[in-house]
Amino acid sequence: MMIRAAETCACPLQELGPSMAGSCGSQFIIFMSILESFINGRCDLVDPCNRVVEREQYDDSYDFVVVGGGTAGAIVAARLSENPQWKVLLIEAGGEEPSPCSVPAWVTAYWNKNETDWNYKTEPQEKACLANGGRCTWHRGKMLGGCSAINGMMYMRGHAADYDGWAVNGAPGWSWFEVMPYFLKSEDNKEISDGVSGQYHNTGGPIPVQRFRYAPRFAHDVVSAAVELGFTPTSDLNGETTTGFTIAQAFNDGGTRFSTARAYLRPASHRENLDIMLNALGTRVIIDPRTKTVTGVEYVKNGETKTVGVTKEAILSGGTMVSPQILLLSGLGPKETLDKFNIPVIKDLPGVGQNLHNHVGVKLDFTLSKEPDLPELNWESAMEYMLERKGPLSGTGMSQLTGMINSRFAPSGGRHPDIQYFFGGYYAACGDGSLGPDDLENANKRKISISAIALQPKSRGFLTLRSGDPFDYPLFQPNYFQDDHDLAVLVEAARTAYRLANTTILREKYGMHPTENYGKHCPGGGSNPTDEFFKCLAQQHTAPENHQVGTCKMGSSDDPMAVVDPTLKVYGIEGLRVIDASIMPTVPSANTAAPVVMVAERGAEFIVTRHQRFKNKFGSNTPTKGGATSHDDRRTYYNSHKDSKWNNRDWVFNINRQNTQKPQDWYRFNNVYPTRQSHR
Repeated sequence: MMIRAAETCACPLQELGPSMAGSCGSQFIIFMSILESFINGRCDLVDPCNRVVEREQYDDSYDFVVVGGGTAGAIVAARLSENPQWKVLLIEAGGEEPSPCSVPAWVTAYWNKNETDWNYKTEPQEKACLANGGRCTWHRGKMLGGCSAINGMMYMRGHAADYDGWAVNGAPGWSWFEVMPYFLKSEDNKEISDGVSGQYHNTGGPIPVQRFRYAPRFAHDVVSAAVELGFTPTSDLNGETTTGFTIAQAFNDGGTRFSTARAYLRPASHRENLDIMLNALGTRVIIDPRTKTVTGVEYVKNGETKTVGVTKEAILSGGTMVSPQILLLSGLGPKETLDKFNIPVIKDLPGVGQNLHNHVGVKLDFTLSKEPDLPELNWESAMEYMLERKGPLSGTGMSQLTGMINSRFAPSGGRHPDIQYFFGGYYAACGDGSLGPDDLENANKRKISISAIALQPKSRGFLTLRSGDPFDYPLFQPNYFQDDHDLAVLVEAARTAYRLANTTILREKYGMHPTENYGKHCPGGGSNPTDEFFKCLAQQHTAPENHQVGTCKMGSSDDPMAVVDPTLKVYGIEGLRVIDASIMPTVPSANTAAPVVMVAERGAEFIVTRHQRFKNKFGSNTPTKGGATSHDDRRTYYNSHKDSKWNNRDWVFNINRQNTQKPQDWYRFNNVYPTRQSHR
């Protein structure tokens, strides 16, 4: 048991959050407790010197108050506090990120725990999640770092057409060329010239990006199987190639997860001007009904309701489910909803809570008849991680594999794929230390899942209040498969997954085949499944991804359903912005973690540019009217950062839309900044 002894770190070690050992079941408790004890005693995993220390007493007011310390909020608070003259308060409903979150293989360890997962349930669906009574589960991180501390860590940006679509449909300034610098700003890619190109990636940002140190052999063979089907091989779906199968890069370094809390917030946590309040629920924004100006933020901590003053701006970064709830409780939203719960109407904004949508798919189950189901996590693999941060614990099994293809419904041109595949299996999440059964002939066979996902869903839902109590979860109605288009895409996606399983390498080497009796309640199965069989599977075994967006939609002033303008200001309210996934008009065609980071970087810069004091072209020492939307302010920003790598090189993004000028010159000559949006 010598290996359990804690290291001597520069700062005292502490165990944070609930134990994860119990998430594996009683049969694994002893072995998992030993492993967890090891993790909690390692300096590189616990990061004790950078952990947040709460204040005993907080100030009465702050320049900026950020509500929600998740994926976006951690970034916004860290960026704003870079100015030592500004006082910043971050209010987070959960606690610190538990140390075991650092282990990539334990990606689901903190799901379904009240302290660390909001664990939302949808309203009963007529056409989805029917095997679970129609209620779909949405896991959302409730801790510093939010979902970036409990997600699969996959680094995917989406595609140029996603963001160009935003710009064309009411969000000028958010085209692909305009958002690309903010992807690059956050990125510290460890594999440039080793599978990914410096033409599309950057170094020096806060978030380390690279492939995990371990991937199962089967994952590599699936990539080969995809090539057998005719899909172009690629090592980077964020580069020139937009379709194909690959082992993706992820938010990780040195065999450990990097959440946005670890990348941004912990290095900033010792700043005198940044205060972080944990286990405090932000409940509403206080707005002067006469001037429509934010004056404070209300929160509940230890059962007490308190208010903190705001002198410049309040920023909601609670995510797609929480930010609209706070707006509604603050008197901002559809008038009929506010009247129903006797909430005084500050501003009638019909779009609050509307436009809820999410990637959705079908989960398919396969058996590898030539592969015994041996545990990935045993003493040998545990020691490999303990000593070298390598082996199965340093990866996410099959979850790091992904693929993107075009269905016949995809936009023309072939560069905007509408299907993505996620895989499951070969997990090292739990174990009892053993190598598995001695009798391999009669051992259970390994199971693999493939989730085929519709990336451009047309179905739209909504969320609304259940009551005026901020502790009551909102009502979530995603209306999955309300539009038949989504099911039609999944039929084609599922057929391709079946073809993939039947490729020579997977069939001959692994004996891969659809699991017997899976979907037995769906008619039309068998060796030649029908379209109706796959539709039934999608409705029974729905894969409801955790990529929800849209409930505080960004749009133009003439869009009645827009909640925020292109600088993320809430329409009609002074001193209030929303910066998180809820502002996305449409979900990007990929995992949403990297796009949320981009939104947070961009939103923080809007605020900095609006309030930062520097000389503009007229020689005054005040911001140009309109703040972040000023062309001259933008040029000032880029010129002041001209030595950064991502701002001082040629950019060539793809063969369809090339640009060989430096970005600051391209911005100036092409006049791509948004015009100032008037408040309604």
